[in-house]
Amino acid sequence: MERHRQQQLIGFIIVTVWITTLVTPFSAADTVALSVSMLQGEQQTLFGRPVLVAGIWHYVNVTTDQSYDEVSVTFYKGTIPPLVSKNETNYYQWTYDTINVVFWNDVSGYGLQYLLPGLCRKNTTHYSFCLGIKDTMPNIVDYSENWTMEIAHQGTTLSSERIVVAKPKTGVSLSKPESINFHVDPFTVMDAPGDTFFKIGNIGNIPLSVSRLTEQYEYIDITGITQEFLPQDVTTEYVTVHSQSWPPGIKRINMQLNGSYPRSYFVDTNATVTLYSSFIIDVPQLVIYVGHSNFRIDEIAGTDITFQYQETLTMHEGEKRDISAYVSGNGDVSVSIWADEKNISVRKIYDGTTETHSPLSFASTNTSERNIIVTVEALSEGTVGLLNYQLTANGETKTYTTRITIGPPTTENNPSTGLSLSLVQIIIIILVLLVVAYMVISYVKKRTR
Repeated sequence: MERHRQQQLIGFIIVTVWITTLVTPFSAADTVALSVSMLQGEQQTLFGRPVLVAGIWHYVNVTTDQSYDEVSVTFYKGTIPPLVSKNETNYYQWTYDTINVVFWNDVSGYGLQYLLPGLCRKNTTHYSFCLGIKDTMPNIVDYSENWTMEIAHQGTTLSSERIVVAKPKTGVSLSKPESINFHVDPFTVMDAPGDTFFKIGNIGNIPLSVSRLTEQYEYIDITGITQEFLPQDVTTEYVTVHSQSWPPGIKRINMQLNGSYPRSYFVDTNATVTLYSSFIIDVPQLVIYVGHSNFRIDEIAGTDITFQYQETLTMHEGEKRDISAYVSGNGDVSVSIWADEKNISVRKIYDGTTETHSPLSFASTNTSERNIIVTVEALSEGTVGLLNYQLTANGETKTYTTRITIGPPTTENNPSTGLSLSLVQIIIIILVLLVVAYMVISYVKKRTR
């Protein structure tokens, strides 16, 4: 009797397990890998879950533990498939089935609006569906919904995963200074890096393409520009100017970049045309200073003349120094030069290597620079001397001033101080020697007595 009861119990357990396997769908989530990416492999996550952007083509990549002749992808809003009113707002299903003439199909009734069979691929146990869903979401920034994606084989669920469906979002962030400055030597071919940088960011959830708007400024190189910015990418852009032996002056360039979203990514190009239309990205103004280092550059309005001079200098009392200024551009120029003659004094004036006097006149050109050299002497310690230039060209006259702060004299500028000190030392040494000689003579006299 007891043995019969044991046999009944074992039979009940076996039947229960068998019924359970029939009733409970087989789940092989641990042996099925699922990933969602856009056309170039761009992947996004939100709340720790894969993101599928509505209205954008994606690859749904499924890898199983064995090769199947039939695999289906069911995608529905929420956690339970809708029983009625299945439509583009809540339900999609696609299959790979070797029984059909066309292996890749949409079996949810929408034709091929949301499937690209030509881009779908199977490789042994890897199935890649190129699919998308219609953007029917409300026009709310950062709007998203929770959907479920099920992978099945002949009605048996192999994997089920929660997916975030996001509203398409576009946007560019731009962090930039007012201008980027460059310093280039006159009539010199050189590379000049900018003194700062700017940043471009893609704050949308669709890849952003950025390119130069025109090739007008071929001598400007934005080294960080890439063809595509992935969602949430931020790139630091450095600018370099390749100078082309320019004459002195200031170049101000308002350069623009072209931003767009790739047309091929959109499922319904008619509905989403506003998303990928081109738009302008304004970069900082590029200001190129062509001139000598530490010189002020002034382009005289109403003329073609550029004048370079030093605004401030420091000298020592008694010091003499050659101070340069440069004139360039096309036109006849007259230059008058004078100092305050109280704190500094003009000793000589040179036009290039030729000594001359003020005022001096010459024909300036834009193919070279006229170097005017003024030899000045600092006169009074603790004062500020003024060296003045007055330029007249094409009926326009402008006056420029170099302010020279005068410090105390140096030893080299006052040799008499060094000579006086040496005489004092010599006198002291002579006196010491005389005392020593007197003491020695006195000592010798005492010994001889």
